[in-house]
Amino acid sequence: MIRPAVFLMILLAAESVLAAPPLPKDVQAFVKNAEACEHMAGEWDSDLPKAQRRAITLAIKKYCAPAKFQLPLLMEKYKQNPPILRTISRHAYDSVKYFTEVDTTDD
Repeated sequence: MIRPAVFLMILLAAESVLAAPPLPKDVQAFVKNAEACEHMAGEWDSDLPKAQRRAITLAIKKYCAPAKFQLPLLMEKYKQNPPILRTISRHAYDSVKYFTEVDTTDD
């Protein structure tokens, strides 16, 4: 038998999933890039071995560069759509907004 509190949590989760319309493909791509960017930026550490730092730096470029490029375009495109704009804003992490290309050849 399911406890009432568990049942309520399941019901609320299902309601929120069913109530939310799917995001446009360009916003989905941005969210994917932004989340990967944030994750990889959190992995970087100057104490890691050189090869691992280089791999993480390349992954950061792979995800952060497109996310930074996408962010202002999507903010402009969806400025009249508050629910989508909120989703974009929630994923506008500092790692995305302040990403800059770095040279990894000397690393």
